[in-house]
Formats: sequence, structure tokens, C-alpha cells
Amino acid sequence: MSSISVVDMDLVLSSVNLRKLVSRCIPKELIPTNWKCKKGYIYWDLKDLLKLAETQLGMFESDQALLEALLNFLRVPGCPNLLQFNIDDSLMALPEYHMSLKGSAFIYKSDIYALTSAIPCPFIDWRRVVVQSALNKFRRNMEIVTFGCEMVDSSNDILEKLAEQFDGNCWDASPCSDYDTKTDFKHAAAGFNIAAQTAEDMYEVVERYMETFPLEENKADYGHMFTWIISAVRFFLNFVEKNFPVTEKATVRLFVTGKENYVMAHELLQSLKNKNLDVSGFEEEIQRMPALSTLEFRDVARKVKIQDMKNTEFIRIQSSTPSLTAIPIPSPDGGYCVRASDALHELLVDMLLAKKVLQTVESEAQLEHLEKYFVSVQNYFDSDRGVFFISLNELNVIKSKWEECYEANLKNSKQAKSVRAVGNEGFSLEDLEKELKYLDLDKVFPDIYTVAEWSYESVLDVKPKESLNQTDMTYMIYQCQVAFFLYGFPFLYRFLHSQKICTKWVSFLDCLFCKNGHAELPKSSKRVREENPSEEAESEVPRKKKRSKKAKKAKETESSDPEPTSSHKLGSLEAKESQACPKCFRASHFADVANEKLRLSKVECKHLKKDLANAELEVEVLKQKVADKDERIRMLEELLKSKDDIIEKQNMDLLKNQDTIMNLEMEVDSKDNIIEDLKISLAEKDQSSEVTTLEPTRGDEETEKVRDVLFKLLEIQATLQSGNPIGKCRELAHRIYTKAQNKEIKDATVVEAARFCKAAKIYSLAVNTQLEMIRGSQLVKPDEIPDLPNFPVLSQGFLKAYEDIYKSEAPKICHSLLKTPEVRPGELADTDCLICIEEMDSEEGTIKCECCKRRYHVECAKEWFKMKRTCPACSSVLLDGSEFPPLG
Repeated sequence: MSSISVVDMDLVLSSVNLRKLVSRCIPKELIPTNWKCKKGYIYWDLKDLLKLAETQLGMFESDQALLEALLNFLRVPGCPNLLQFNIDDSLMALPEYHMSLKGSAFIYKSDIYALTSAIPCPFIDWRRVVVQSALNKFRRNMEIVTFGCEMVDSSNDILEKLAEQFDGNCWDASPCSDYDTKTDFKHAAAGFNIAAQTAEDMYEVVERYMETFPLEENKADYGHMFTWIISAVRFFLNFVEKNFPVTEKATVRLFVTGKENYVMAHELLQSLKNKNLDVSGFEEEIQRMPALSTLEFRDVARKVKIQDMKNTEFIRIQSSTPSLTAIPIPSPDGGYCVRASDALHELLVDMLLAKKVLQTVESEAQLEHLEKYFVSVQNYFDSDRGVFFISLNELNVIKSKWEECYEANLKNSKQAKSVRAVGNEGFSLEDLEKELKYLDLDKVFPDIYTVAEWSYESVLDVKPKESLNQTDMTYMIYQCQVAFFLYGFPFLYRFLHSQKICTKWVSFLDCLFCKNGHAELPKSSKRVREENPSEEAESEVPRKKKRSKKAKKAKETESSDPEPTSSHKLGSLEAKESQACPKCFRASHFADVANEKLRLSKVECKHLKKDLANAELEVEVLKQKVADKDERIRMLEELLKSKDDIIEKQNMDLLKNQDTIMNLEMEVDSKDNIIEDLKISLAEKDQSSEVTTLEPTRGDEETEKVRDVLFKLLEIQATLQSGNPIGKCRELAHRIYTKAQNKEIKDATVVEAARFCKAAKIYSLAVNTQLEMIRGSQLVKPDEIPDLPNFPVLSQGFLKAYEDIYKSEAPKICHSLLKTPEVRPGELADTDCLICIEEMDSEEGTIKCECCKRRYHVECAKEWFKMKRTCPACSSVLLDGSEFPPLG
């Protein structure tokens, strides 16, 4: 149960659904009436079909070629709904991957639900059919509500992920036998967020089998099946949500036909608008375009902004050549559409190969009806729209009009002939001409032998005569008949030119519209020549290749016919040739050489244009890649900037956390001190209760000194509590850190703040220790109390950095706790620097004259020493020769 066995979809089609598929892909006239889908194996059924059809399906070289044509149609997203397959059929159609220009794999969103066919089923016999039918109904419902042309990003190992999702999960749930009614089943499904309508539809599918397998007799089996169905749907929806997230970029299909690349205009507009991208530059232009129109990729690159191109995934959709019927694709309006050229191809196949209309035409009036039909549908094949698509509804209208025209005017009692079988040794040009004559195609198209010669030679360029087979014969006959329509209805040729396939259908003819853009095609049918005898002489065949020797001999034989008219024409031609002078002959020869050079130059120009188009496409792809790399660089730069912001924020948080830690540590220390005081007090009370003794007391003078120290310590403690030096230092450091641009200043600020806070904490602890000493014992003496350490001060660099940033002096922190210079006997009690006339807060960062005992700022003294080495007050020497180098 843990692995998924991938079964080819051609092996699991039921006979009923196979019949529907064949009827959709092959015209009914080509399907033998005695063919039956009864063997249950698609290969055998298709072999029977080819055997019974004989040469009717000669366009398929083998049953494998026929199978490939059917599989191409089965790969259409939502094909079971399109063909209305029976719900009981277990069709395993795995999604088809399409690569974007950026190398990502995408699938149609509607194809996701085709993966339900790969869910491993634990049931057998009729139970397996029941649960698979219910899952098929779930799939059909989801395909209907899914937007047709929407595509999602997908990995190539989706089957392995599906196997992991369903590995032992769906059948581990305990079965429930309480789903006796549709309401119970819907309630159970609602508990797993399954839509009520979907649950109801699945129950109805299962309910059909209850007539054959009653619920009362198989209640346990139905309980297991209902449980498994709900669990499978729930796990599959979870699987879709997990593995196919909504794409952030706009997705646009890029249709590739040979070297041409184009997109649907309205799909481009709708996809960009859904992602809120700018479409103001071309929205009105596209809205004026008819539905299902296209834009070339080069035009898209010019219209869409570069930034929006980066946010758009262009997904390549390879356009395949249809065999008999056009392959539908999802359209932006939620339906299906086909290329306009493929619609014309399907119409011509029905006319020429199925109904064989050119073989059964018996009168000019029937040809006029055929011409009127093409005039009636000419607006569907507009040559002024460029490459475009046609909806399936429009295609059905075109075909229904053709059926009406055929039944009313072209269908008659004459029996059309089928192409005869080709031998194993191939066939010659004479055999092809005999076959055309056997099919009576020369009656309506007298020039068909000339076209047949060109067609035959074009095929011989790619394969030898001995390898020609039935498929080649059918293909050549079809090309000859297509040439008739191109000769008779120039608007069809102009339409093929606008679809850029004018040289692909009939490759041996050069497109006149590619040469001059307005030339009319020669009308070569007998009927047209009779109606326009004056234009026949001026008409020119698009291009004639070098004729074979056999064809020349055949023409010579015809020219030797003893009829008087022919001999008279031959004699007149020989007379004219004999009268030609050498100059005219040389001029004619030079003209032929020039014309050949001109033709070669046009061919070369055509190839160069195609190379230019390819080069432009490659340039656009390279630009897209460069734009993607620029976008990647920009994203990395933004990521780096965000990382720097995170680091800066973490540093700020570190400063705040250090401040919090300091406060908590001080709080803990104070609590510890209180606890110690309480312990000491408790011990003293215990001692006083046991023994009452007389303790010695201090003298009055010492007591007064101790009391002065105590009062001073209490004042310092109150100053620390009100001034909060650690908090103020943190605040100053935070302000410098947030405004400073230099990293060295930021790092120095962090170090300076940590140093100050540590020293302030030591100072506070010293104050608390002395208070505990005085309060703890009445015998302590003034000389036993240690001196307090110096209260910390911020460095000059820190203060200067603050002043440079905020253009003002830094606030002073607990200025009253700073020690003033001690005035010793014989010294002056100065607090101002005579050099800068500013107050000195402490002895730190000062220098003292040993003669007059005056103090100066070190920085001020350095500037003073550049001019003099004496004291500004007493003129005594402050530095000797070794302490400061001589000036100048």
C-alpha cells in the first residue's frame, strides 16, 4: 500500500469511453460501422480499427501513431469532463509538466485533481469500482470549479510525495457503519471541511451500486468504503494545500510554434491585474482587441515594465501539429479554444478526407455552394488579426454550417473512392498521378498533376522512393487537394500567411504574400479559367521546382499528339524560337541568372530574418535573467540591511538587559544586607535575654565623629537613590549609540558604560557596607571606618562624543559625590583651571604644580606646553627636557 504503481492511461480506458474518444478525434465517415470496442484492451481495439478501416485511416502509419494521436487529446486538462466520460471509468492521466523561461516546472491547476487516480486503493472486486467511481466524481467536481488556464508551480517528484501522504493513512481510520443516509454522510464529510455538494454527489454515485449490492447485506463493507472515501478526500485536499501553494508571481502561458512565441492578450492582462501589477500602459489597447487575440513575446517585453516582467512567470506551451482534429486548450474565459489554423485544418480534413467532397462534386452549381460556404465563414478566419484562437463554440458553429451545406447541396448518390493500398516497394510519380486520376480529382482540378509533381519531389527530398508508404500517399493526395482551395480561395492563403504557417501546409509553394504582401494567387481550376480567360495569361504559379525527366517525356508525348490544333501550336512555337536573335537569347539568359540570384537573396533574407527573431528572443531571455539577478542582489542587500538592524537592536537590548541585571543585583544585595541586619538584631536580642552585661562605650568625641560619618553616608545613599547614576549612564550611552555613525564610537560607548556602571555599583556597595558596620556595633571607632572609593566619572572622550553629537554638554551624574581636591597645608583651594577658566570636577584628568600647588586640566596643559613649559600661575618649570621634546 505504500507505493504507487503508475499504470499507462491507455490500458485503463473502458470500451464506452474509448468509443467516445475515437469519435471525437476521428471523423465518423472514417470509422467502420462494424468496428466494436469489446476486447477491453486499447491496443487490440485500435489494431482492429486500422484493419477494418484499411486505407481510410492511411494517415496513421501504425496503431502506435493512432494511439499517440488519441493520447494527445487525453492530455487536455479536464478531458474527462470535456468528453463526458462515464464516471465508472478509472482513467489514470498524470499531469503534463510545462517549463517556464526561468526553468521552473508548472502544471495546469485542473490537472492536480487527476492525481486522484494515483491514490492507492485497498479494496478489490466491486468495492474497488465503487470507491474509484466516488473519487472520479470528486475529481470531476473539482475540475469544473477550477479556473481552466491557471497554472501552479510543481515539483517533479509529486508522485513520491503523494505516496508518502497516503502511506498507511487512509485506511488506518476506524470504519463507521452509521452512514445509512445521505444526510449522515454529508455531516461526516462536513466535519472534514468537504463541500456539501461534493459529498452529496459522491454519495449518489455510491448509492447507484446499492441496487446491485444492498446496503443491509453489505453494511460493514459500505462502512469501510464510506470511511475510506472521506479520509482519502481529506488527505488529498491537505496534500494539494501543502504541495501547491498559491504562486506569488503572475503566470502567463507562452505558446511556442516553431520559432514563434506569443501569449494570449487578455490572459496577460487578467494575470497581471490579479497580482496588482501595472497594466495602465496597455490595458485599453488589449480591451479593444477581440477575444482570444495574441501578442508576440517581443511586443510583451516592450509593453510590460521590467520590474513586472521579473514578477511574471512565462510558461512554455509547445503547440503540437494536429493529425485529424484540433487539440483544445483552456481559454482565459474558463472554456476551451483551438488555434484558428488548427480549426481550418480540422474543417479541411472533414471535407477532403472524410466526406471527399472534391471526388463527388458533379456540377458547377455544387462548387458555387462550396464557395458560398467559405464566404459565410470568412469572418471566422480573419487575416487582419494576426495569430489568434477560436473558441470551441465557434468551431462547432463552423462545423455545423458545413454539415448543413453538405447535406443540403453537396451530398449526392455518387460513391467516393478510397485510396488504394501501396506496395512494400514504395511508389513512383506515375503511381501518384494514376491514383489522382482514379479518384477523379483531375476533373475539378486540372492542374493537380503539376502540384502532385511538386509534392512528390518535396517528399523525396527527405526519404527515398523505396521507403514511401501508405501514409505518404495519403499525405500527398491531401496536399494536392489543399492546393486547390488555396488557388480557388485566396483569402485562405492570406489567412495562413497571417498565422505564419503559409509554407508549412504546402511546403513546396512559396507564399506570394511573403514576397509582396498583396499579390493575388493564380486561379488554376478549370471553372475559374473559363470564367476569367483574360487573367489566365497574367497569372503566375507561385513556384515550380525542377521537373523530373519522366514528366518531361510525358509532356513530349502529349505534344506529339496528331491533333491539328496541337501541331499548329507546336509549329508556331518552333517558328518563334527560330526567329529569336542571339542578343535576345543572351539577354534572356542574363535575366534568368539575375532572377535566380534574386530568389536566392530573398531566401537568404528570409533565413536572416528568422535568425534575427531568434536572436531577439535570446536577448529578451538574457535580459530577463539579468533582471532576475539584479532583483536577487537587491533582495540580498535588503536582507543584509535587515540583519544590521537586528544586530543594532540586539545591542540596545543588551544595554537595557545589563541595566536590569545591575538593578536586580543591587536589589538582591540590599535584601541580603537587610537579612544580615535582621539576623544580627535577632542574635543581639537573644544574647541580651540570656545574659545582661555592661558593654564599654565610646567617648563623646569619637561618638560625634562616628555620627558625622553616619549622616554623611546617609546623605550619599539618598543621593544615589535619587540620582540613579547607573540609569543615567545607560540613558546617555543609549543616546550616543543611536545617533553615532562611527562603529568605533559605538563600541567605545558600550565599554565606557559598562566601566562606569561597575564602578558605581562598587561605590554603592561600599556605602552600604559602612552603614552596616556603624549600625551593627556601637564600639566602632572613626579610624576603623575605611575611606569610600572615588565616585566614578565619565571619560573626556565620552563627554566629547556626546557634545559633538548633541551640541551641548552631557548632564552631570551625582555631581555632589565627586571629591574635591584636598587642600593640604600650603596649597590653594582652587577649583578652576587658569588656562580654560572652567571648573574642575575632580582631581582625575588634572596635573598639579609642585611649587604653587595649583591644578590644571591635562588637555589644557598639553596645549599650554606647546608654547611654554612653566606654570601659568608661578612660572616655575613643570616639565624637564626629557618629559617633553624641545619645540621647533
